[in-house]
Amino acid sequence: MLAFQPINFGIKELVASYTFKYGEGSCQHSFVTSYCLRHKYGDEFCEHDDFLYTLRSKLCTENERVYLFPHGDRNNLEAVKNALQNILDDAHGHNSRVKFHTLTESAKDLLCSLFPEKFDVYYSRDLAEYVYTSDSFANLPGKHYMYRRKVLHKFFREYEGRYEILKISPEHIEKIMKFQSEWLDKKLTDEISPVRKLQFENENGCVRCGLENFSRLGLSGIVIFIDGQIRGYMYGAPLSSECFDLISGKGDDSTIMNISSVLKTECVRLCCKDYKYINLEEDLGVEGLRTMKMLYIPEFLIEKYIVTEK
Repeated sequence: MLAFQPINFGIKELVASYTFKYGEGSCQHSFVTSYCLRHKYGDEFCEHDDFLYTLRSKLCTENERVYLFPHGDRNNLEAVKNALQNILDDAHGHNSRVKFHTLTESAKDLLCSLFPEKFDVYYSRDLAEYVYTSDSFANLPGKHYMYRRKVLHKFFREYEGRYEILKISPEHIEKIMKFQSEWLDKKLTDEISPVRKLQFENENGCVRCGLENFSRLGLSGIVIFIDGQIRGYMYGAPLSSECFDLISGKGDDSTIMNISSVLKTECVRLCCKDYKYINLEEDLGVEGLRTMKMLYIPEFLIEKYIVTEK
């Protein structure tokens, strides 16, 4: 069986070396995601024969062991098949079936071609990730982005001499965490559904973890001050040499109109100029998020599948 170990900073470089090269630009394939959401996924890792295996220990049940697709060179089909067989053997050794979590389309197709008729495949639109060109965020070109350009121009005119946009540095972290707590308190009203409340709480745990370990995780981002007070922040991390993940951002939309749009554009301009693509992650089925992310016109979606052993 595979010898998994819980995620920790001691294996950060190992995990990142595989996900950076083989992660397909997916936000699920990132040391940052695994570490900051360890309370939700409980990711554990094992390196064996030039493949990295990921076990989502907190999603496992009595009858199912939950894995990500193994990271490694997919050009060697025999090696890929052996890696997948190792996962099957590991699960069966625990008297469980295999369940693959958030497989990309290419991973799903490869799995089903190597092990035909062995798995049931379920498409999940809620888990699809939105990917854009950094140019579309930074420069807002063309007619479609005319409204977004007007929003930015209005913000800069209205708050001229009053705003400051800075890259996040250590002295900002405590203030950002206070702003995040106040933002969450406003959202956790009696009117929201239990599912949405859980999503907010999971996200908040991820944000706090990221901020507490900002430098160690290799995060970068921006914070906006207006009249000396924090009114928004956004940060992320690279997923590959081409793709940057915008992990989290919050703005005081109740008093600063369209500040979320300003955050996205300015964060890409200041922190992502070396990356071709921007990943805005999943919408998790939240209608407002889906509408917003589609309005920015994604270059493509990273489609996601849940695949279960029959």
